[in-house]
Amino acid sequence: MERIREVRMGDLEALGHIAYATGFFGESARRFFPDATLFTDLWVRPYLGPAGCGNFVALLGGVPVGYILGARLGAYRRYLLHALPWLCSRALRGDYPQLWPSLAYLGRLLRYALPHAPTAAYPVQLHINLLPGARGRGLGQALLRAHLEALHRQGLPGVQLSTTRENTAALRLYEGMGFWVWREARSPLWRPWLGRDAVHVVMVKELV
Repeated sequence: MERIREVRMGDLEALGHIAYATGFFGESARRFFPDATLFTDLWVRPYLGPAGCGNFVALLGGVPVGYILGARLGAYRRYLLHALPWLCSRALRGDYPQLWPSLAYLGRLLRYALPHAPTAAYPVQLHINLLPGARGRGLGQALLRAHLEALHRQGLPGVQLSTTRENTAALRLYEGMGFWVWREARSPLWRPWLGRDAVHVVMVKELV
C-alpha cells in the first residue's frame, strides 16, 4: 500500500534515516559526513519547525520511505542562528561523536557557498529524497505535486531547489514538473569525495 501524508514531528527519526541514507547523490552520506545525528539536526529538524512548509512523507506498507521538505529560507537561517547554542551544548555533551570528521564538509560548505535564487520571488527551498527501494514507483512525482499544491494554497509565489548534474533522475523529475534552471556553476565543493568538481544547479518554479 502506497500513500502520501503530511509530515509529523514524530517522523523526525525516520526522516533523518532517509536523509542520511540518500545524502550523497542517492547513497549514504557517511562518505562525507560521518555524524548521522548532526546531519539530522542540521538538514531535517529545521524543516519540521516553524520554518517548514509543504512537508509530506511517502509510505510503503505504513513505513516512511521518502519525503519532501520545504522551508522559508529566511526563517530557516534564523532557526539555525537561534539553534546554535543548543547545537553547541549537544556537541559538548558528546551527542555528536563524529563531529570532528564532519567538520571537513561544513568548512567546505562555508567556503564554497551555493547560490540561492532571489527569496522575494522564490522564498521556499525544497528537498526531496527516496530510499532506493522506493524509486520508480511514481512517489517522487506524487510528493512533489503535493508539495507544490500546498505552497500554492498558502499563496507563496515560488519555490527553488539546489541539486547537481550528477542527479540525472531528479533533474528529469523537476523539469517534468515545470522547474527551470535559474543558474548553474561548476563547484569544487564535492571534489574530495567525488574526485572531481560537480556542476551545481539552482532550479526554480513560479507558483502564481
